[in-house]
Amino acid sequence: MPRPLFLIGFMACGKSTLLRALAERVPGRRYVDLDHEIERTAGKSIPTIFAEDGEEAFRRLESDVLGALCHSDAIVACGGGTPCRPGAMEAMLAAGTVVWLKADIGITVSRLRLAPGQRPVIDALLDSPDALRDRVESLMAEREPFYSRATAVFDSSRLDNEAEIEESARKFIDTYL
Repeated sequence: MPRPLFLIGFMACGKSTLLRALAERVPGRRYVDLDHEIERTAGKSIPTIFAEDGEEAFRRLESDVLGALCHSDAIVACGGGTPCRPGAMEAMLAAGTVVWLKADIGITVSRLRLAPGQRPVIDALLDSPDALRDRVESLMAEREPFYSRATAVFDSSRLDNEAEIEESARKFIDTYL
């Protein structure tokens, strides 16, 4: 059985886009968006989990779901903060391959601005490009020590149209699958 493969990276780096592209091109694997799996397991949305049960309950559920996926052959798109949780990166590295999807900061900021209403931490800054870029740089700096422990780094800057997605998916498949 193939070992799991975990896609990690900052928000808007292309984890979900690449996961969908891989699912269309490589049959026979399970493809899991960790946040969607948490919602499915809980029977409610992540904002509802936070509101009704609190962040600690969400983190326990995230850890449990991630732990189960470590014993699968799934290709998993993790939340941006998942590798930063105590024990998470260690569990992913012990179970399989961890690939850090890393996009250029300018591209990341542009992608974030195209998706209002999806990231409450960032939404208030969407109308202020300088403040948004500063916040993104700050969060990236906080997370880099965790992300840098990944097995490999993949440039995910080219996922913004069908041709780029095709090229990137092919390159990813050739390299990791």
